[in-house]
Amino acid sequence: MKRFIIIIVLLITNHAISAQRILPKQKGVEINSGILVSENSDNYFISAGLIVHSKKGNYLLYSLDYSREEIQYRTCKIPMETITAEAGYSLNMIGNRKKSLMINATISAIAGYEIINRDERILFDGSVIINESSLVYGAAGRLTAEFYLSDRFTLIASGRTKILWNTSQNQFTPSVGIGLRINL
Repeated sequence: MKRFIIIIVLLITNHAISAQRILPKQKGVEINSGILVSENSDNYFISAGLIVHSKKGNYLLYSLDYSREEIQYRTCKIPMETITAEAGYSLNMIGNRKKSLMINATISAIAGYEIINRDERILFDGSVIINESSLVYGAAGRLTAEFYLSDRFTLIASGRTKILWNTSQNQFTPSVGIGLRINL
């Protein structure tokens, strides 16, 4: 009898067990980094966020984002830094049956602060920067491909654009990036 139970247990555990991913109210922490699409390849962003899954692979997204652009002026570069908070909702567009690959589209609201030249208005040659640091606000759209490496770890490739008002730079800011999510 003991052998029979061991054989049954081995047969049951031998089959591939698919885990329960993307459960409602499951949380995850993600970190993304990438480049801003512009003439200057030194422009970059980094963000950290919290996601809360809802039904059918959709989720809420809350994140903090830091981006840095450099604007060429004569022989120097003027830094422009933007710190924003983002809250949005992501819809699952396409996903395979085992939930190992998902394509999601996200729409979110953004608010933050833009700092020009570390708030120094006078440049090295005596020129004065007319634009001032200010509050910015707007919306963002993001398209992500999410590859589940395991139940806990997800690799994220994303393309996104921000539409910011009250900014002294381009109103549209497209970017591409890669990230990692840890599902808790």
